[in-house]
Amino acid sequence: MIFDKKFFREAAVLAGLSVVIGLLVNIPLIKRCMRGDLDQGFVSAKTYPGVVLVSLPEVEDLYARGAGIFLDARPESEFREGWIPGATHVPFETADKTSLRELAARFPADKFLVVYCSGGDCLSSLGLARLLVDLGVKEVRVFLGGWAEWKQAGLPVETGR
Repeated sequence: MIFDKKFFREAAVLAGLSVVIGLLVNIPLIKRCMRGDLDQGFVSAKTYPGVVLVSLPEVEDLYARGAGIFLDARPESEFREGWIPGATHVPFETADKTSLRELAARFPADKFLVVYCSGGDCLSSLGLARLLVDLGVKEVRVFLGGWAEWKQAGLPVETGR
């Protein structure tokens, strides 16, 4: 069989229609991705063993009860804009196991470490949490909604360090 121009034109039309139909069928998912939402289902327990994902209500509860120690994994430039009151700045981009081991040793064992970053598609909090779990820290929580969700909810913020 010899492929001619008609064959390639029809193949291109079919490929184009497939793309259009795929986009139309997945409009809700595309909108969520454009907003920066990250479904917890995309975070695999195999990839991040020992890391527990928490929602805004859970984080609010930990904060209100004083049961959480908050670690902000964002870069310095973002941290300067504001943070969860009392949070310790531990930028993932510069975190190393030695400094994390020393940091983790300072925290009471009865407190949860709650790691957050910008929210949306930011994965620095997951990376930092995995490093902490690798060091043997047991109670690590990740707030995927992060700074964006915290601020949007009108919760207390701290600035000016």
